[in-house]
Amino acid sequence: MKAPGKKKFFIEDNVCTPYKLILNRAHNYLTMNGMFVTENRKEADTIIIGTCAAFQSLENTTISFIEKAQEEKKNDAELVIFGCMNGINPTKVKSYKPDRIIPASAWERLELLIDNPKIPLADIPEATRFRSDKDYRLPDYGKQFVLLQTGCSSNCPFCPHKMGIGKLKSNTPANIMKQINSMGDEVHTLCLTGNDTGSYGVDIGTSFPELLKKILATTNYHIHLSQINPNWVYYYRDELYPLLLDNKVREFQTLIQSSSNRVLVAMERDPVVEKIKPYLLKLKKERPDLILRTDLIIGYPTSTEEEELESAKYVAEIFHEVAVHGFERFSHSRIERLGLPFYEPSEINHRVQKIINYFADYPQLLVHHGGQVIESLEAIEKPKQYLRDKNNISLKCGGSL
Repeated sequence: MKAPGKKKFFIEDNVCTPYKLILNRAHNYLTMNGMFVTENRKEADTIIIGTCAAFQSLENTTISFIEKAQEEKKNDAELVIFGCMNGINPTKVKSYKPDRIIPASAWERLELLIDNPKIPLADIPEATRFRSDKDYRLPDYGKQFVLLQTGCSSNCPFCPHKMGIGKLKSNTPANIMKQINSMGDEVHTLCLTGNDTGSYGVDIGTSFPELLKKILATTNYHIHLSQINPNWVYYYRDELYPLLLDNKVREFQTLIQSSSNRVLVAMERDPVVEKIKPYLLKLKKERPDLILRTDLIIGYPTSTEEEELESAKYVAEIFHEVAVHGFERFSHSRIERLGLPFYEPSEINHRVQKIINYFADYPQLLVHHGGQVIESLEAIEKPKQYLRDKNNISLKCGGSL
């Protein structure tokens, strides 16, 4: 069933920032084509569940949303399952027999929810904020998000994200600058975001540093840079460094996962983390006000406790914030066919706690579990303000993950 005008829709999700922005754009598309939003599943003619399955905890939440929708929806209501779970666990999704499945990698198909729309999805401005306050960890309407790209240019064998988000798809520089130039006076911070932000532009003949240079030259906003893999830091190191020295850049996130060359090769990631260590140390020295953020994966197959401790030492020397992730298996991931020995979950949990305990000796470092433990993210903005105060970093605006 496709939804004509004058009907109601309900959206519930636990997706990451890029797809929250996309769902807000879809929300605006539906309302501008005559539908009405409702907060009551029982009233909705169309129920859209935005799904994430990047971690088992998030997949469990996703499943609870779907089951609640099935339990409460009207008999003639359309159930739409959107997002990454469609690529990560398609068998589970199909078991719920939704009326429509829209993968995250094909998000433009959200346009099909309306027959013959008066305003096509392409004409709906891209969203720079979330749909509601509950989507924020700490609401701050002066901070807006600019979605540079979706998808990923890497092909890590263990990663569920790539299965969900698909290949790199960059927005155009013209569209991005149009968004930024239309921001209101109340905006103080732009979070430049994506799934694999450093890869921006390689599919359309431009680059991340080229775009950032243009943004810094034409705006006075504070800039947060997120989701940048180390291979892009290394590849663009000469172009990127002077841009990171600009004091408008307030946060920089590069996701090292491990400092061990051997482990990074096993992950099929470029072994450049040690190569960029002098670069990051120099940056930290010249920009002591810049928040540096990263992620670690603990318990990766064949990774030793000694290698993980070296990675933790690397993090403690350079970064202000780290998300510590225990390795999780996903049945559809390519790593399952590589014949590697897997650690038991109890061993991984032990190692994660060991690394957390190690970081306890570094009070200047904000440590959390990321999306694996939802509660560790819910109030992350307030600890980050404490982090800034602890490190004498003077920033007026809150950060974003």
